[in-house]
Formats: sequence, C-alpha cells, structure tokens
Amino acid sequence: MIKTLFISTLATFILGGCISITKELPAQKTYTLSVKEDNVKSKYFDKTIRVYEPKALSSINTKAITYSKDFEQEKYVLSKWSDKPTKIIQELTANYLTKQNSYKYITTSNIKIDADYNLVSELTSFKHTFTKAKSYADFSIRVYFINNKTDKVYFKSFTYNKQVDKNNAKGAVDSLNLLMSDYLKDLNNFIQNALK
Repeated sequence: MIKTLFISTLATFILGGCISITKELPAQKTYTLSVKEDNVKSKYFDKTIRVYEPKALSSINTKAITYSKDFEQEKYVLSKWSDKPTKIIQELTANYLTKQNSYKYITTSNIKIDADYNLVSELTSFKHTFTKAKSYADFSIRVYFINNKTDKVYFKSFTYNKQVDKNNAKGAVDSLNLLMSDYLKDLNNFIQNALK
C-alpha cells in the first residue's frame, strides 16, 4: 500500500513537472522568405525554363535556421524555416521569373514537359555568421543555365553577405530576405544576358 502510494505520488510529481516545463516554453516561430516586387522591365524571350531545386549539403538544407560562430554551426532553437531552404529558393526563383513576364513559361514540375533551358544550382551558404565585432547573413549559390538543344552551359557563382541589424533569427531572416531580392534580380540579368 505504501509502495503504491509512493509510486503514484512520484508519478504525479514527474508528470506534473513535465507538463509545467512545456507550458513555460515559448512557441516556435516559423519563417519563410518573400521578395518585394520590382518594376524592372526585361526583354521578352520566347523560351521555356525549368527551375530545379538547388542541391545542397544536409547541414545547409535544414529547416533549422542556422548560425555559425567560432567555426561551429548551431541552430536557433525556437525558430525554423517553413520548408527546406532549397525548396523555398526554387519556388521564389520560379515565381520571380514568372512575374517578370520575360519568358514563355517557367516550370518547377517534374512532368515530362520539354523546356528550352534548365536552371540547375548548388546552394553553398545560407546562414547567419557571427564575427567578433558584427554579424552577417551569408548566401552563396552556384548557377548552371543549360541550353537543352545545344548542351551549352552558362555558369555564374553568386555570393552575398549583409550585416544583420539584430543578432537573432528574425534579424537573420530579414537580411536573407534582402539578399534573396538582390540574387533574383542578378539571376534574371544573368539569364537575360545568356539568352542574347
């Protein structure tokens, strides 16, 4: 009887403690990227482009919002991306290029649709980096624009960093958003030049 009472009291304290601990934790915040519209007019090309999801190491392509400090990579515990960064970048790229109205059509579909060009890329950096004095958002991607008829490959590496105003996940997301806007404008210019 005493043993049963002791076990039930102990179980009550353990379960009660676990419940009170989880009640005290704040909710996890989920972030995504969105780029602002620009009114830059591009030349129209009657070409179709398939945008592939960028390749990336699993340490980069995680829903965790990561930062590096003193050569160690960590993640913000209560913040995450809405999807893997490569998927977010693929969708943003396709949406941005579509809204430019400069191409016949843009697709991300794996359905067997013939496209004139493939846009293949490798995401090499997508994080918040701390130095002794400041912190920066880092974004780096290598892009291969492939002509499917001639197999000609146009290559460009895009690397950006921007000082972060607030040293937290929200500050990193805000800065990465600005970098993504710059990248998409530069990418569109790169594609336009390749098609000339």
